[in-house]
Amino acid sequence: MSAASRTAHPMAIDANGSAAVNGASLDFTSYSAERVLERWRRDLREGRDWADALLDAVGAWPLATERCYGREFVYLLGGEAFDWLALAERLFLEANGAVPVEEQERLLFNGALPERVTPQRFKEALGVSRYRAHLNYFYGVVVEEALWQAAEADALKQRGVRGVHHPHGLDDTVSERLYGAPFDELVRTHHREQGRRPRARHSLSEWKAFAYWRFKLRLSLHDRARVASDTQRGLALLEAVGAPLP
Repeated sequence: MSAASRTAHPMAIDANGSAAVNGASLDFTSYSAERVLERWRRDLREGRDWADALLDAVGAWPLATERCYGREFVYLLGGEAFDWLALAERLFLEANGAVPVEEQERLLFNGALPERVTPQRFKEALGVSRYRAHLNYFYGVVVEEALWQAAEADALKQRGVRGVHHPHGLDDTVSERLYGAPFDELVRTHHREQGRRPRARHSLSEWKAFAYWRFKLRLSLHDRARVASDTQRGLALLEAVGAPLP
């Protein structure tokens, strides 16, 4: 998809820097998962364009989370951030070779749909609520992680100027700049709020949920000008590496 407007989204960060998260009301009950999977498999068998069929399946999918193929898939973070690429990965497991591996990888690793899929088609397939929830995920997870990387690069540069070249304490430096607390304290607070005990290892979906939690924390801590500025830093890094933007 090509880049489009960055202002009309649920965490609308406007020209004045105001920001708010609006929970997306998603209907994940209209269809059974097996019904969606049957249609997806049938579409592929009949030679329908895989990207078009995939978007219809994503728009109709009924589950917010799912355990299958020996792992847990989380499609909806915090009840409001839709990770549609996690769902695409799940659907590809049912494709039986009908979708070229290189096209799967291009979508899952780069977030890039084929050029024949227009932004308007993508929006229509997801529907208003799911598209907003997709934007919640983009700004709350993808941009938030990019912001962390940008802040980390700045911290490393400043350390280099002072002659400090080791990474010790770098996570805490970045965490305190963005969220006002050391990294380990953030992890403990997040686990406590989720009713979980801290663990040495986390799944990818857990780290995504942590990123989204940090994003909402950052919104609550800083004024709208700071929020807008930090968001632009994350977007700038994504643009620099050629990542697709909504």
